[in-house]
Amino acid sequence: MQKLQLYISGERIDLFKDETVSINMSIQNVKDPAKIFTEFTKSFTVPASKTNNKIFKHYYNYNISGGFDARNKVSSLIELNNTTFKKGFITLTSVELKSNKATAYKIVFYGETVSIKNLLSDFKLAKLTQLNNYNLSYDATNISARLQTTASSGAILCPLITSGASNEDSDLNPLPSRLYYNSQVFTVADGNLHYHSGSVANGVLFSDLKYALRIHEIVLAITAEFPTLVFSDDFFNTSNAEYYNLYMWLHRKKGSVQEDVQVLSNPTPVIGFNDSVGFEPPFTQMQFFSQLTINQAYLPTVNVTLKLTTTSSEAYTVVLYRNGTGYANIANLTGTQTLDENDFGADLIAGTYTITIFSTTAFSFSDIEWSLSGFNLNQGGSGAWTETYNTGTLNITATYEFVITQQIPDMKIIEFLTSIFNMFNLTAYFDDRPILANGNTNPNFQKIRVQKLEDFYANNVQTYDISEFVDIDSSTVNVALPYREISFSYEDTDTFLAKQYNQVFGKVWGAESFTGDDTTNGDNFDGSSQKYSIQIPQSHVMFERLIDVNTNLTIANNQTSIQWGYFVDDNQDAYLGKPLMFYPIHQAAGSDTTPISFKTTNDLKIQITNYFLPSNSLSLNPSTSTKNLNFFPENNEFATGSDANAFTGTLFNETYRTYIRDIFKEKRRLINFKAYLPLNVIYNINMNDVFTINGASFNINTIKINLITGESDLELLNKL
Repeated sequence: MQKLQLYISGERIDLFKDETVSINMSIQNVKDPAKIFTEFTKSFTVPASKTNNKIFKHYYNYNISGGFDARNKVSSLIELNNTTFKKGFITLTSVELKSNKATAYKIVFYGETVSIKNLLSDFKLAKLTQLNNYNLSYDATNISARLQTTASSGAILCPLITSGASNEDSDLNPLPSRLYYNSQVFTVADGNLHYHSGSVANGVLFSDLKYALRIHEIVLAITAEFPTLVFSDDFFNTSNAEYYNLYMWLHRKKGSVQEDVQVLSNPTPVIGFNDSVGFEPPFTQMQFFSQLTINQAYLPTVNVTLKLTTTSSEAYTVVLYRNGTGYANIANLTGTQTLDENDFGADLIAGTYTITIFSTTAFSFSDIEWSLSGFNLNQGGSGAWTETYNTGTLNITATYEFVITQQIPDMKIIEFLTSIFNMFNLTAYFDDRPILANGNTNPNFQKIRVQKLEDFYANNVQTYDISEFVDIDSSTVNVALPYREISFSYEDTDTFLAKQYNQVFGKVWGAESFTGDDTTNGDNFDGSSQKYSIQIPQSHVMFERLIDVNTNLTIANNQTSIQWGYFVDDNQDAYLGKPLMFYPIHQAAGSDTTPISFKTTNDLKIQITNYFLPSNSLSLNPSTSTKNLNFFPENNEFATGSDANAFTGTLFNETYRTYIRDIFKEKRRLINFKAYLPLNVIYNINMNDVFTINGASFNINTIKINLITGESDLELLNKL
């Protein structure tokens, strides 16, 4: 029998003597490979003792102000025999009453990896205001620069992907947005990318293109916004090309970036707030000098005013964003203004706030000031405080500012991370080992380890012979295969060319279905088994390499070096779709690079000799890399001849095949054992360790451990 001790926020909690506390451990379950697991317990009860009532602040009494907030997970620690076993979080789920008197609290313990979902909640990518460090003007000059040179690009660039903006209004944009290449025609003002020196303006119009942002910058912005979220660099590192070279297209609305209005209002984010002048307790926080965070614990005692000082008579609009979403819109303002809750339409509830000012003309504010005041509830209503934050002079732009948080796809942060995890079959766990098994200091101690699953199983593996602890009279051998087919795809393949592919070939672009390497017909598998589907919540575009349609050319020499993306629906209308990730490939100027015509206005064009083209593959040359974002080994859109089908490094082959193939093998079994594990195993076990039982080796699928008795239910996979 072990001695179990439980601490909540550093305070030891009383336990029932006969209470069973079990912890379930799994890293990736063969029954559900798309999910990332964390240690957790089933609900268990603790007595409503004097100590526990103090910790939970008599939660059953809902008349108490400032009591225990059961909506939030609370930091917790489990000790076995006075030694730390697991750190994590506690959730209070209910209080049991008898004769209207509290008798017990029901709680659940979660492992530390759950902090990812707990921290990120339903926040969207638009909350990541650090991304606004990459804001830039949206004009022909910047689009041209980011389309061309690697030196000026880096984190943000412009791929040759058209948005269908030219089709939105035939009066304002008479040219079609579909691109082609014809070196024979010189007189048509359309999407022909062939550059000629004649007077007709043809080519790609700058306003039909949008910027793209490197995925790595989004991950960095997440960790800056949530500083307790610290990832390891196993996968998230700048040397990992399949991750670091990946970009997200900044496509928030279908069609054009700018609004389709006669008079365009230009956005200017309000930045440059200084440190607070005043008492400055932790009631609110100014982060990155642009966003104001109001803490839940001190509401509703925060009063907010926003003073905008200017001598200009120009009209402007103030838009207040909460967590990246529009919260208040105060229009048609002129001169100096002081705004408060009445103008915002409501009190400012807990959240992170930013301000953007819209104006049709350029002018300046001499100062913009946040002023906040309130009192500390924890001091019984006393402890009055004030905070002020000032920008000093702020110039309102006359050009259209491409504000990243307003242009990034409308996607939850947790959904963004999950999509990356599912694309590359990543696993995550909190590394709580200060010392590695080899005796070295662990550089990833207290970080969330993010690794490809195959790397996780390959590293730091320990072997434990548990033969003497296993109940040999109680075991079950099960079929390991819980489904007869597993499919991998993207949620959105409805853009023009991908949709055509689906219709012509009767299959989804880039999708893979796997029924095992040693069977020709998955339908022969157990009829009770189900299909399992992993879908990435993204668009997956079929790109197109252009050929020169000049009829005087032979097929042998009509290839261009141009590849582009056509982000429209199957009617060639502007399309929103899901977020798009891709690899940008820089076509440097040279004899093998086809120049293109770039329209700076409807009537003017320039020649561009180098550009970024979008790609589903990490390289255009399979001898450099065959890795790509398809799950099925599709013919590469750019490559020709035998190279076209040489891009075998699909997401399935690179990240899933070994793991999934093993599950489907005929000799694979899922075996249940009952064991009484000793403390040295319980303390040190990791989910990539190996158990040996009577000479046979097993990988761990799940473990359920009774922390009091050590009795464990083991679900193991035989190693083949």
